Amino acid sequence: MLRTLIAPLLLAACASASQPAGLASPAGSYTPCEPAAALAALGDERARAEAVLDMDPAEREDLALALLPCLSDPDPDLRDGAAYAALSQMMRSQLIGRETVMGVMQETLRMAGAPEDAAGFARPFAMLTLAEVARTDRITPWMEPEARDGLIAAAHAYLAGLTDYRGFSDAKGWRHGVAHTADLLMQLSLNPQLTKPQAEAILAAVALKAGPTDHSYIFGENERLAAPVMYLAQREFFGEEEWTLWFESLWPGDDPLRENVYGSEAALAKLHNLRAFAEAVYVSAKASNEATYEPVARGAFALLNSLP
Repeated sequence: MLRTLIAPLLLAACASASQPAGLASPAGSYTPCEPAAALAALGDERARAEAVLDMDPAEREDLALALLPCLSDPDPDLRDGAAYAALSQMMRSQLIGRETVMGVMQETLRMAGAPEDAAGFARPFAMLTLAEVARTDRITPWMEPEARDGLIAAAHAYLAGLTDYRGFSDAKGWRHGVAHTADLLMQLSLNPQLTKPQAEAILAAVALKAGPTDHSYIFGENERLAAPVMYLAQREFFGEEEWTLWFESLWPGDDPLRENVYGSEAALAKLHNLRAFAEAVYVSAKASNEATYEPVARGAFALLNSLP
C-alpha cells in the first residue's frame, strides 16, 4: 500500500526535476517539493518512517536522491520533517547502499558550496545532511582520507563565507547554518580514522565562527561549536600548551578591538560569543569529571580570564 502511494509521486517528482524545490511557479504560487510532500501526506513521523522502511529497496534508493532538492523547501514540515528526517533514517538504519550515500554526499557538497541565496535553507540543510553522511563513515569506515579532508574543507569554506546567521523562525523553522556545520565537524571529530592534521583543520574551522563580530548567537550555536572541541579533547591529539595557544588565538591580546570593547558593537558581539563558547567548553569539561578534559578546561578558563 505504501509503495503504491509513494512511487507515483516519486516518478512525478523526477519528471518535474527541472523546477527547484519550493520556488514560485510561473503563476507565482508556491510549489511544494513533491517527494517530501508525498511522505508528509502519509501522516506523522512514525507513519513516514514506516513508509520508508516498507518501500521497495530500489525505490528507496531513488527516493533518497529525489529528496535532496527538498532540503531547500521553505515549508519546515517538508524540508526538515520529511526530507531531512527520511534521509537521516535511511543512512542511520543503513537502508540505502554505499553508491547512493556517495551520490547524496556529492550533491550536498555541491549545494553547500553554492552562493548564499535569499531563502537560506538549502546550504544549512546540505551541511546537516553531510553530518549524516559523515556519521555513516564513523560507524563503518568507507571513505578514503581525502574524502574526509574534503568534508572538513567544505565545512571550513562554508563557515568562512557565511553571513546568514538566521537560526529559527516560527513561520519557517530552522536554518541554523553554524550549528549544522558544527554537527558535521562533530561527526568527523568522533571518527576513529581521524588524523591529527585533520583534527587541526577541524579546530581551524571552529575558530572561524567561535567569536564572530557581525552577529551575537541566540540559538545555541556556542554549545554546538563546543561539541567537536570536546570530542577532540577526548582523543588526546593535543597537549595543554597546544590547547592554551588555540584558545588564545581566538582573540589575540593585540587585537585593536580589545581597546574599546564596551564602545563597539563588533567587540561586544565577539565578547559575548567567545564568553559563551568558552563557558560551554569549560562547563562540559568540568562536568565530565574526567582527567582527559583537564587540558581543554584550563585552556577555556584561561580565555575566560583574558576577556575584557
